[in-house]
Amino acid sequence: MVTTDTDSELGSVAAEAALAGAGRGRVIWTPTAADRQQSTLTMFMTWLKQSRNLSFEGYDELWRWSTTDQAEFWEAIWHYFAVEADAPYNSVMEGAGFQNTQWFTGARLNFARMVMRHEKRLADHVAISAFHEDGSHARWTWSELGTAVRRVATGFRAMGIGPGDRVAAYLPNVVEAAIGFIAAAAVGAVWSSCSPEFGAGAATDRFAQIEPKLLIATSRYDYAGRLHDRSESVRELVKGLPTLEHLVLLQDDAQNLIDHGPLLRSWLSLAATPEPTYDDFTFEPVPSDHPLWVVYTSGTSGAPKAIVHTHVGALLGAMKDLTFHLEAREGSVLLFYATPSWIVWNTVLTSLALGTHVVLYDGSPFHPDLGSLWSIAERAGATIMGVSPGFAGRMKDRGYNPAAQHDLQRLEALILSGAVAEAPLYEWLADVLPPHCRILSQAGSTEVCGGYAGGVRLLPIHAGESTARMLGMDVDSVDPEGRSLRGRAGELVISTPFPNAPRCLWKDPDGTRLAASYLSHFGGRWQQGDMIIIHSDGGCRILGRSDATINRHGVRMGTSEFYRALEDDPAITDAITVFPQAGRYRDRLMLFVTLTDGRALDEDLLATIAARISARLSPRHVPDDIFDAPAIPYTSNGKRMEVPLRHLLEGQIHAQLFGASLQHDRATADWYTAFAGEPAPDSECNRQAVFSPPRR
Repeated sequence: MVTTDTDSELGSVAAEAALAGAGRGRVIWTPTAADRQQSTLTMFMTWLKQSRNLSFEGYDELWRWSTTDQAEFWEAIWHYFAVEADAPYNSVMEGAGFQNTQWFTGARLNFARMVMRHEKRLADHVAISAFHEDGSHARWTWSELGTAVRRVATGFRAMGIGPGDRVAAYLPNVVEAAIGFIAAAAVGAVWSSCSPEFGAGAATDRFAQIEPKLLIATSRYDYAGRLHDRSESVRELVKGLPTLEHLVLLQDDAQNLIDHGPLLRSWLSLAATPEPTYDDFTFEPVPSDHPLWVVYTSGTSGAPKAIVHTHVGALLGAMKDLTFHLEAREGSVLLFYATPSWIVWNTVLTSLALGTHVVLYDGSPFHPDLGSLWSIAERAGATIMGVSPGFAGRMKDRGYNPAAQHDLQRLEALILSGAVAEAPLYEWLADVLPPHCRILSQAGSTEVCGGYAGGVRLLPIHAGESTARMLGMDVDSVDPEGRSLRGRAGELVISTPFPNAPRCLWKDPDGTRLAASYLSHFGGRWQQGDMIIIHSDGGCRILGRSDATINRHGVRMGTSEFYRALEDDPAITDAITVFPQAGRYRDRLMLFVTLTDGRALDEDLLATIAARISARLSPRHVPDDIFDAPAIPYTSNGKRMEVPLRHLLEGQIHAQLFGASLQHDRATADWYTAFAGEPAPDSECNRQAVFSPPRR
């Protein structure tokens, strides 16, 4: 009987197997002399020379300094971006290790004050454009945004919302969500949000952990041309949050939504709160490590992990990433397809601190047609656009040429994030976008509140790669013993602390859960859970998750959430879900179920499973394919074999090795290895592919 740690053993095998596919994509963009001269990185290095007498020959030297002299680097970032603080810091960096390092101790500041610092100077310039899928849109100047933030923040204070109180939002990507977020930060409250496409159960699993005092919610939203009623979800969510004292609803006509519980009011009444003058309004000064927001990510068991980021960490990390790796600056126009469930949404709004123009879009990227998001980019004059590889892949599959259909001459960079993208997709994009547009792979995570590998305007871009490791991020690729690898796939680790690392997990006072999740395997180094290849020139290729977490459209959910959504269905006795990121089944969310005797996986049951997952989790997590399996593969000690099964379907391990891990259940091993040898489902099918060979 096999008694080894199967997941880690097969993870090592997968890393070795990935070496064969580590060939590099062609160079699709090369910097010109003007690119190098105009790059924000060149400006930063010039400033370092003039103000700090520090000289660097190029990006590699700058990166090495940023990761070896962390205190000097992050102090330079503070001063370069002219952080406004009510009290100065005593020390840039105190302590050692990810859990014990404190940043900018003694400083008192406010994230929202920094985000809104351009209001007077740019009063009549557009700060936010909000588009809806029906074509309507509204523009908010800096002056209008500032007025709205002060009104809502004053309303929050009147409700008794203050430093440390939690404000939860169940909202789509609308301007009210942005205003609510900035206003909550302004009063020192802790923000947390998720999209209303999440079912009440999934939203409650998140928000109940932080015990919010205020919930801002919508009773309906539009998506793909349909009106989705969320009244019942809001009712259930309110019932699941006993700490609520206030409920604010976007719609005036939803005043009868709850019969009792928190005090109910409309967003319009909140936004009509008498406004204090610009000079009379106070952004609450909080310690540098004060919690700013709670975002969520999941492992393979238990409730979603509630990640806490701080005012100083979120601010400095985002401004660094946006400026030096996306080349965002005052006057840039950022359009990212994101929802309030995704850390990218938080990061893009942080770009307001740079004086950018943020474009929000509420709706489907494919409604009413494939060009809807590109039309918004054209109308808004987007200079930086962020989409998922799945979105770009659909354009490629349908032969949609965005540059031929839209005026995209202002577009400087297209960012691919949220999933792994292969080299052919980059090469296609390079052919259908303006030649000056850089195609960037921005690799990051919810946990680190930003990126660890991304674009560098000073260096050429290889298709399918991130150009380099980001400043301040001491990223390495290691084997299972923690030894550095180059040109070969290894586990992604970050060796030294940085301010935008999580302060903690919510309700994890001694840091036990945080350490167990991210710091326990490689001697205190941060283990992100991704596989990475780092080439000798610094180029990086992210290969996907090294664990079983589902990361679809940039939103991560633990597999346990899928199982909880199905556990009370009498037709289903067991299940396993995987999301391959390579091979024939790449980017297909696959669910295998075992059924009660006599039950068939017919059209009715397929629809029931899809509806249940959609309602309890979100429509984004409805599987692409559902299969009737004779059994679910478990290790000999009772753990679902999610990672080995994913690696089998990705073609990263041989069938014999998968079978060896199931010596105790050879029939199940034979079924899955036979399945892995079958043709992949047609790309157009949706929840209809049922593979059911004779039961053994």
